[in-house]
Amino acid sequence: MTIPFIIGAYASHPAPELQEEYYKLLAQQPWINGLEMPYPGQIATDNELLAGLLAANWDFNAVTAIPGTMQNVGKDANFGLASPDRDGREAALAFTRQLREDVGKLSEHADRNVVTRIEVHSAPTRTAEGDAFRRSLEVLREWDWYGARLVIEHCDRFISEQKPEKGFLSIEEEIEIAAEFEVGVVINWGRSVLEERSADAAYDHIIAAGKRGVLDGVVFSGAGPEETQYGYSWVDGHLPSQSDEPASLMSDVEIKRCAHAAIEGGCNYLGAKMCVPKDATLEERLAMLTHVYKACDLK
Repeated sequence: MTIPFIIGAYASHPAPELQEEYYKLLAQQPWINGLEMPYPGQIATDNELLAGLLAANWDFNAVTAIPGTMQNVGKDANFGLASPDRDGREAALAFTRQLREDVGKLSEHADRNVVTRIEVHSAPTRTAEGDAFRRSLEVLREWDWYGARLVIEHCDRFISEQKPEKGFLSIEEEIEIAAEFEVGVVINWGRSVLEERSADAAYDHIIAAGKRGVLDGVVFSGAGPEETQYGYSWVDGHLPSQSDEPASLMSDVEIKRCAHAAIEGGCNYLGAKMCVPKDATLEERLAMLTHVYKACDLK
């Protein structure tokens, strides 16, 4: 089973002065094929420095727009690519246009197209509409993405009786839209699990996207029903696997089950993203990520 494996290293970043050393350590691991990078983050603030940190052998890198999306939703509840509000949707398109421009600058600094996937989202919380999301995707697919492919990163859908972490469109609607626009769907393990309050949810979402032929990636990031050092119960807090955080529902059994189902469903990449204890050494951070990779049982 040869499949690219990426790391959302930003969630496990050490102190800024140790970032370069951390990235060098990650680059030495033959099983790591690239990063999932947050936007805005360093892509917007320190583009040239980031380009220099990307290892030459990292040939499968993704950019997730979720940090900036949620920052903007926090300021304007109408912000989002799936917003029924015209101004909110236009603001989200402008934000995504800036993302595209910054990805282009990153490629220029790296002297190659370094981004393989652009992960967009069906915000806003509570009021997202499928037809509004379609109108946005009609615009986005006309842009030059510097060799990258657009994908929809699923977040928890809005459920009236529970407090949302993101509260966007359902996986069913996103799958249909993805099929219509010939874009992929990315499943974040923890976001699916916290949506349904069940470890089975991630597996079910993977199966559903795979059957429809739109499953593009699966990123393993934990979640659980208990308060931990990473946040409150059911937080979208990128918990480690159960081997490193007992409260996490992301066990080795679930990781293997979902990884194998993803590959059988036509998945193009897997990944891991997790927060770590603040005082963890670089080696301990790597070890926690390695636990997830090994649990996938890809050999």
